Formats: sequence, C-alpha cells, structure tokens
Amino acid sequence: MSALIPKGLRIDATAEGAAYCEVRVCNYHWSAFGPFHETYVIARVRDDNDDPYYFLPLIFTDNEAPLAAGRELWGYPKKLALMSWDWGGAGTGGALGEQLAFTVSRPASTPLFTATFTPERQADPSERSGHGVLSHRLLPPSQVGRPPAADELVLLASSKTLQRDAAGNPKLWAGRASLTVHVDSDADPWHLFRPTRMLGAYWQISDFNLPMGRVLLDYLA
Repeated sequence: MSALIPKGLRIDATAEGAAYCEVRVCNYHWSAFGPFHETYVIARVRDDNDDPYYFLPLIFTDNEAPLAAGRELWGYPKKLALMSWDWGGAGTGGALGEQLAFTVSRPASTPLFTATFTPERQADPSERSGHGVLSHRLLPPSQVGRPPAADELVLLASSKTLQRDAAGNPKLWAGRASLTVHVDSDADPWHLFRPTRMLGAYWQISDFNLPMGRVLLDYLA
C-alpha cells in the first residue's frame, strides 16, 4: 500500500500496525455532470509536520464528465468502471430487500469488489469525523525531456450538509457491512485495501460541493 502514497506522506497506522482506510460508494442522483456512481478508497496519512489527512489513491466512476473534471482540477486518478447498485427486485430475479449490494467490475466480466450495507439504527453526526482529503495531481510533460506540467499534492475540504427527514432527524444510519475483494489486480490494486477488521459502516444522504483545492506541496518548486 505504501507504494501508492506519494513523497511527503506516510501511512498513519493504528495501534495494531494496520492502515486505517475507508471505502466509500456513492450514488449521485443529480449533479452538474448528470447522475453517476462513484467509489473510492481513502487512507489516513500524516505529512512531514505530523498533520493528519486522508489520501485518495484509487477511484472509479461511470460517467466521463466527472472523470475528466476530477482528473484535471484535483488530480483524482479516476477510471471508468461498471457499477451495480442493487437492492434486489423482480428485475434481478427476486424481491426487494433491506440490504444494498454495490459491485464494481472492470471490465464487465471481471468483478473487482462488492460492498454490502444493511441499516440498523439512526446514527448521530458526532459519530463521524474526518480530515481533509489529499490527491496527487501529476500532469506528464508534452515533450520528452521536459519536467511534468504539474506535480503537486492538492488538499480539498468539501462543504457537506446532511439532509434531514420530516421529523428533523439527520439522514445518517449505521449498520452492518461487508467488503469482499474478488481479484488481485496490478492494474487496479484494490486488493491492497482488503479489510482485516471492519470498524463500522454508515449511510448518509447529503448535499455537498467541491471547491477548488489548495496546493499543499509543489514537487516541482
């Protein structure tokens, strides 16, 4: 996993010596790019000043517009993949159920991983906390022998607001989850983040926007 972490950052290991990571699966019903699915993994890291962040090394989407924007503006290493958001139902040969299954395949014949979630209780927003997310924005040169057009560590702190139901409760739930990695792939190394222990799982419905980032470290300077 350390091979995916750029210079100036290190894995912020747990007391057991493991990396702390979150895998997030997203169903964006509406956005400026249209509807799309997305999934990514973030690992907790620290910089040379010992400040904590999350670093985003792997991300998939199924819409070309957010792929292009994410790569160009923030350096997110987005790739296209096939994603299924499955609650069951007659179309899949069964009844609708309480468990969500989210499967990512790339290509369509090769499932990479499946995440499941079953809500159990309404959660308090104080249960969730985090850090700013870092990405490595690397633009290769257009001419052999020249330095990269950009090589920088970008910090993004998005603004996010939980939606609330008719009773005023936040739309945030905790529950049971699983993450099954189906294959080991050097091209898409999600197997490096195969969980050894599941610490928790949450579902939220929120509104958010992505502002311009801030360059935390310019490797060309």
